[in-house]
Amino acid sequence: MRVDEQRIGDIVGADNVSTTPETCMIYSKDVTSLPDLAHQIVSPRFDVVTQPVDVLSIQNLILYALDKGIPIVPRGNGTSGWGGAIPTRGGLCVDLSSMSEILYFNEFESAVTVETGITWRDLLTFLEKLGFTLPVYPSSATAATVGGFVASGGLGIGSTRYGTILKQVHGIEVVLPNGKIVRLGKLLLDSKNDILKEKVEEGNIWLSKQLSAAGLGTLEQETKLFTGTYGSLGIITKVTLKTIPKLQLIPFAGSFDSMVDLVKAANRILSEVKPFFLRFLADNYTSKLRALNEHENESGKYILTGALLDTFYQNEDNVPIIRTVTNEENGIVLDDTRSWFYWNERLYPLRIKRHGPSLVPAEILAPIKMLPEILEKTKTELRNSKVAIEGTLSNDSTSSVMVWILDDERKKVSFTIGWYRSFKIASLAERFGGLPYAVGLWNGRHARKFYGNDSYNVLKVMKKKLDPNDIMNPVKVFGGRVTIGRESMLFGFLVGFIVALIAGWVIPRGLGLVWIIQLLDSSLLQIFYFPPLVIIGLSGGLVGLLITRIMTLNQALTIGIPILRILSKILRK
Repeated sequence: MRVDEQRIGDIVGADNVSTTPETCMIYSKDVTSLPDLAHQIVSPRFDVVTQPVDVLSIQNLILYALDKGIPIVPRGNGTSGWGGAIPTRGGLCVDLSSMSEILYFNEFESAVTVETGITWRDLLTFLEKLGFTLPVYPSSATAATVGGFVASGGLGIGSTRYGTILKQVHGIEVVLPNGKIVRLGKLLLDSKNDILKEKVEEGNIWLSKQLSAAGLGTLEQETKLFTGTYGSLGIITKVTLKTIPKLQLIPFAGSFDSMVDLVKAANRILSEVKPFFLRFLADNYTSKLRALNEHENESGKYILTGALLDTFYQNEDNVPIIRTVTNEENGIVLDDTRSWFYWNERLYPLRIKRHGPSLVPAEILAPIKMLPEILEKTKTELRNSKVAIEGTLSNDSTSSVMVWILDDERKKVSFTIGWYRSFKIASLAERFGGLPYAVGLWNGRHARKFYGNDSYNVLKVMKKKLDPNDIMNPVKVFGGRVTIGRESMLFGFLVGFIVALIAGWVIPRGLGLVWIIQLLDSSLLQIFYFPPLVIIGLSGGLVGLLITRIMTLNQALTIGIPILRILSKILRK
């Protein structure tokens, strides 16, 4: 795809744009290691990477991309693993990490407004100096941006009490795929310095009409269109988040011999104490921690760890309850040193990657009560793989289950064939009343169930209204046509060729269809001296090639995943 680097440099600044293959390749990855096969259905890299420093630059970038028909993908620091920020059709990467200002804080309103490129670590540092903290932040807070987590949604530290990150959002500012700037919910700013006021008023009027025509609510009610949808409807540039007082933090941890006992203890603690944070580490996770830390002495145990964040008096009442519950459910209460160890580890789940060196994450949401069965089934399904499992418990009787599949992408054949494993775990969730944890790119097949049928239909309607040219983070959430590589086209041709040969030769003889056999042997089908079966095979190959070219991502995965699973079984044998 041809892009005008000079024109883009005029928009964002010459120092804030790059088309070098190395830069574009780096920005085209997230934490998931992808096999080369994946790039037969999505682009391997962006065509250009930009780092705008203000909203007007983003607006002008979008208008340029719209005029040229160039796909545009917003990106934070790429700390997720669901493909939400990687290219599908090349195009333009909008890296928001240079937009990292704290714009507004009011302790009486319990709210803070930031640009979305700021990391959670920097925001937490700012708030904690003032005696406040955040109700929810991700386990990747050291690197993840506010915009990335808000755009994707999910559970984090604090979700055990406060729910998902999307429940912590007061208001947002978004640049739409047509370049209009809008604000939804209650975005708090210093109105004296609001240079975008007139543009926002214009954008809000336009979006209000679109919402009304779609039978939706007001701007204050519809932030959910843009939060948790991976930037597919617009780029989030500002967010107002809830804050809470930074009270006394007391971490705790218990060791269990079985997941059944851990779940019993967790349910009682959730009911009787309502902790700020509650996390489990499975036996295959703690056994790998020991290899990474000489102080780890709970190897092979199931660990329930978390924290209280309350007043001194509340904590004084709740700590004995947690210890009693742990003992009564056949657990061992770990001392303060071990409890602080696990609390500090909450921000470093990727340490486990050292066992790879490559990482393929698979995560689901499931009822807490089903965790023992899910863990056993996951271990059985992935018995030939090296895995580590952990999860965060929420306040709605559900838990995330993060399955870290540790592999080596340098082993091209086995790594490629084993790619199906993460999709298997996503499908496993539904058998236990759960869902994939996220949608992004790779779980688009589950998007309707993830968002709910009615909500998903609304999102599709608004996608057509706001982004009729499908330039904003294409293929994410809603699926769509993919970029087919040469090997995939060759594969499609060969499959079509073989299927046509079978249909033209084996089936008529196997079923005794004499008239078809006579027709094939007749001179009527002799074209340019080619045997009839060759003509049929070539025709089938061309049909297979055409089908491959028009295939959507979800169709490609539906066909490809079972093939990889079959090849995996053959390889093991």
